[in-house]
Amino acid sequence: MLRTGHRERLSAILSLLLLATGARGDALAGEPPLVFLSTVPEMERFDRVLDTRAVGLCSKSSVAGARCLSPGEILGPHRRFPSISGLLWLLGSAGLNGGERVLVIGDDRTSRDFVAGLLYLTGQAQVAVLDERITGGRLSLSGRGQLHSSLRERVYTAPIRADRILLRSELLRLLRSATPPVLLDGRSEAEYWGARVRGSRGGHLPGAQNFAVSSVRELAASGVEFPRQGGDPVAYAHDSYEGLAYLARLVAGGINTRLYLEGWSGWASDGSLPIDSASYPEAEAKDKRSTVSLPDAIAEDNGLSVTTLLVAAGGFGLGGFLLGRLTVRGGSV
Repeated sequence: MLRTGHRERLSAILSLLLLATGARGDALAGEPPLVFLSTVPEMERFDRVLDTRAVGLCSKSSVAGARCLSPGEILGPHRRFPSISGLLWLLGSAGLNGGERVLVIGDDRTSRDFVAGLLYLTGQAQVAVLDERITGGRLSLSGRGQLHSSLRERVYTAPIRADRILLRSELLRLLRSATPPVLLDGRSEAEYWGARVRGSRGGHLPGAQNFAVSSVRELAASGVEFPRQGGDPVAYAHDSYEGLAYLARLVAGGINTRLYLEGWSGWASDGSLPIDSASYPEAEAKDKRSTVSLPDAIAEDNGLSVTTLLVAAGGFGLGGFLLGRLTVRGGSV
């Protein structure tokens, strides 16, 4: 995972690679590094097309010359983020060195935006995202997607945009400073307030603003502006997968933000870290499960009225046994 090593060390390693190869990772002259397209572009404008759908779909029908690269090939079990070396090898095996113009296409918005955000983070020169489904859409699927090679075709040498990443310790230090940054929570309102929990705790980071946007168009329509007293805003979502998709939309919408990569799931896993609107529904559910009860539906289905449950404790930890049950049928015992 990116957070297992120090950010500075990663930057130094990648800088040495850059000097050794002479490759460039900056945005191409006059072009923003990440854009979303509302119309089908000319394919000739791009050096590489990445299809983010499942490999089975991509390999059967895709844009001519497209490479198949779905989140499932990038992330480990439970959306575990890959090591930086493994990630750069994978991008090289997809025919990228970081200096190309890349078009990202797909059907699932989050999967597509995640790949775009990942490419931006790893320093890809220019990334464009077709902001519509390609299955049944206007894009011509006249070929078959090509699977990435097991061997590296190119050496990916673009320097990672390390200044866009915040580690947990860095974020905690900023939150404790005199001028904490604006925090943007990209999750749903229910998750923000702790009504829905996907982690060990519910709630949000201290002082965070709920700013969930599902598209760049929605972001542009909001017309929101953020104060800059603490530097660039810091964005986060549930985890690195949803966080990078969120980052892609924010960057393309003109918000120059940093990303707390591990997201809420990482922050909530540390019980010593402060949160707002804390909730613990999992603990409540566990308490409820520990209560012995007989579902009313059983009695109703059998026409029974439960009057007594006699429970006796046995020795040596054998537990309780149900010794008898009295029922009333037709008004008589």
